[in-house]
Amino acid sequence: MDMLTCYNHTLRLPNNDLTYLAFRLAVQETLSDLELSLDLNEEPDPPTGFLTEVPFLEQVPLPVQIDLLAATWAQQRQPRLIQASLLDAAIIYAACTTASRLATDSPELVIPFLVAGPRNPTPRALQKAQGKMDDLFDEFWDDQDFLMVSDFQDMHPDQARQLKQQLGLPDEYLQPLYDALGRGRVSGAISANLQGLLTDEEIQDALPLIRAPWPPEARLVNDTFCRGIEDEYHGLLIGPCDEVAAEQEADCRFIVEISAAKDGFDCSYTEWIDHLREDVHRIADQHEVVPVVVPGEDKESIRAAINQAQSAGLMDGTRIVSRDDGWGVVDEDGYFLEDPNVAAWVHEDDEDLPAMVFSTAEEAYSAYRRSCAAGKARMRRREEALKRISNGE
Repeated sequence: MDMLTCYNHTLRLPNNDLTYLAFRLAVQETLSDLELSLDLNEEPDPPTGFLTEVPFLEQVPLPVQIDLLAATWAQQRQPRLIQASLLDAAIIYAACTTASRLATDSPELVIPFLVAGPRNPTPRALQKAQGKMDDLFDEFWDDQDFLMVSDFQDMHPDQARQLKQQLGLPDEYLQPLYDALGRGRVSGAISANLQGLLTDEEIQDALPLIRAPWPPEARLVNDTFCRGIEDEYHGLLIGPCDEVAAEQEADCRFIVEISAAKDGFDCSYTEWIDHLREDVHRIADQHEVVPVVVPGEDKESIRAAINQAQSAGLMDGTRIVSRDDGWGVVDEDGYFLEDPNVAAWVHEDDEDLPAMVFSTAEEAYSAYRRSCAAGKARMRRREEALKRISNGE
């Protein structure tokens, strides 16, 4: 049975050799780029990986690119129909485009790699791969609107909003792309998701590369730590700054003192003062917590989501679990929700920041939704803040 469907459910991505070829060639391209970047101890510039075919996603870290590709592949292999998101469509497009290029430019490298995989495509499939990859996507998805998302960032907000309406791209439809761009770590499910795309031996060889610190410079020993601050409103690490300044800034409820590697800050203390400090203090003066708008949801959907969260888990792997003292919210990597207002997650055994406990599963689910909304809002503020600093506004 074909698994991933287009948003209108009439078009489906076939479970055939051609789809397998597209995904396998895309993962091979990105694994090769990842291995090279780690050998050189530097992040590639310009960006590499199969997602460079989608401008908005070209800055996604290489390990996360592989994780996203594997997650979409895993959905395609599920024993039920799943409606593809706009992110899935972008991933499939990038995989098909990458595979088409490789089949055209380096056919002598393509066939040995395919023969070594878990599936043995027919010679006919290999011969037709070059001209069929682009058709594979076009026959599955009827537009390429995700290629325009990067243009929205350079438009005036009102103009961008109007164009989104014309294209039928509401913010919730675009959100998975923003979430992918903000991903900094690989999920715990990547090994299972790569099944059927790589052999067991290939997966074992790839995992150390995929899970290595990113960017590659993070692997280098750096014993120099500097004092700085974390701006929880904008989601930025600021520094270095002296001890007195850090202590004074931490009087604001949305500022926390930190210690970080010299190259681990998002912006300098001076840049933050010039462009962002006033906003943080204004919000802190007006609100006890950062205001968050949680999208509405009907009671039936809430009940269904709670049941799913208590059993198989939600789409992002998050579960609501029973604890001795109540209910907790845990993500797919084993981190528990600590503060939904700032989307903070901690290890269960963290004594300094204990996980939040809820009296009912309904309260736990409500906190999870607030955390999701808070995280998405902060990611948008972060992107806007970095753009302001870059433009000197």
